[in-house]
Amino acid sequence: MRTFLIAILLLTACETRRPENIQQVTAANKLTRECSRSRLSRWDLRASAAGKDCAVLLVQTSIVLDDSLVEALHYGAGAYDVPEGGVQQFFRKHGFRGVTYRDSSQRVWSYGAVSQKEETEELPSCE
Repeated sequence: MRTFLIAILLLTACETRRPENIQQVTAANKLTRECSRSRLSRWDLRASAAGKDCAVLLVQTSIVLDDSLVEALHYGAGAYDVPEGGVQQFFRKHGFRGVTYRDSSQRVWSYGAVSQKEETEELPSCE
């Protein structure tokens, strides 16, 4: 009986650490794959579902970005139309409430419903 109770407690503990919205984790992984197979592969873009509710799309890169590059990526301008329609369309389509971009210098850009506190803190990943 004691072993059974311990097993139940462990399963419950594991269950509470699972992401609230697995669809958003899956979508973020899809975006990472799309970018790695595109002309942006050298940017080493990595997307993840983040935040306490897993509803912020966190896009990180190993390069230094500037405002115009972030906007081109976000709105899908020209050669930066990855994913099709830009990240703005992607995050809305997949139920994220906002997106935060973070470059290698740790500079942050946010769009949508991302709080100022979330911008300045290290967003917890849901993976």
